Amino acid sequence: MGNLLLKEVFAWAEQNLLIEKVSLGVFSTNQSAIVLYKNMGFVEERRKIKEFKLNDNQYIDDILMYKFV
Repeated sequence: MGNLLLKEVFAWAEQNLLIEKVSLGVFSTNQSAIVLYKNMGFVEERRKIKEFKLNDNQYIDDILMYKFV
């Protein structure tokens, strides 16, 4: 289902000449989404280390990814 949504986003972006790059952020713990995004051509651009606090002792990174249209 996620890949269908991404395909629609890219089809829309390709019709808009001002859009050259699609970016997203994903929790570092969301491995299934990361695999999907990589399979769709996204590349990791950078990480925000310990961006999200889950509880007193647990943080997760925010992975920023992109793909040129």
